[in-house]
Amino acid sequence: MKKLQNVGICVMFLTFTIDPKDAKDFDDALSMRKLENGNWEVGVHIADVSHYVVPGTILDDEAYERATSVYLVDRVVPMLPEVLSNDVCSLRPNEDKYTFSAVFELNDKAEIQKEWFGRTVIHSDRRFTYEEAQERIETKEGDLQEEINVLDGLAKIMRAARIKNGAITFDRSEVRFNLDENNQPIGVYFKISKDSNHLIEEFMLLANKKVSEFVSLKKGQPNNNTFIYRIHDDPDPAKTGSFKRFRFYFWI
Repeated sequence: MKKLQNVGICVMFLTFTIDPKDAKDFDDALSMRKLENGNWEVGVHIADVSHYVVPGTILDDEAYERATSVYLVDRVVPMLPEVLSNDVCSLRPNEDKYTFSAVFELNDKAEIQKEWFGRTVIHSDRRFTYEEAQERIETKEGDLQEEINVLDGLAKIMRAARIKNGAITFDRSEVRFNLDENNQPIGVYFKISKDSNHLIEEFMLLANKKVSEFVSLKKGQPNNNTFIYRIHDDPDPAKTGSFKRFRFYFWI
């Protein structure tokens, strides 16, 4: 990585995105390289919208009112103008883009040896769909299959460790619709999460967790920094009790 004045770090090694085939806003990317000590350096890069959306401007106020993008069957109602979300900020291949990054040095057991957080500029080398990435995982063929399979292996180790430590997974099929040129439904299919989906999920979870720890802790102790956590509420006691009775009834 190379230091740039007034920007941060320029990521100079292999970087790519993995997204749905119909995605237009590529808001996250992964980078990786093997280090001389045998470990892997993996970067999780998130599009830096704040580089363009200045607090207190009309654009910022409108985004504040909308709060989030709304994804409908046939369209997206964006929080930001599409010229930003789908163009200027989108991490499209062969373009320099501003990002916030979490960079980790991982050993072959997916254990973190070092971590770094900061502003970066990335240059994506390739855009993959989930289907293309999955094909490389299953067949071990295609461009960058070796790199994708390394990340897949690390992701599987991290996922297994999370589940062992009590994480609950909710792998459910999503109903999706095929639309014609007039946005009329002509078919139905189920979206099923596969290894390529889990790969991205694990590295996003890793980045979210470690950034939260970085902001909220100082030398391992809580500090006074204020920021928004996006987390799940504790389980509902009534529903938990009902589930326990269900398990008891069926000797589970």
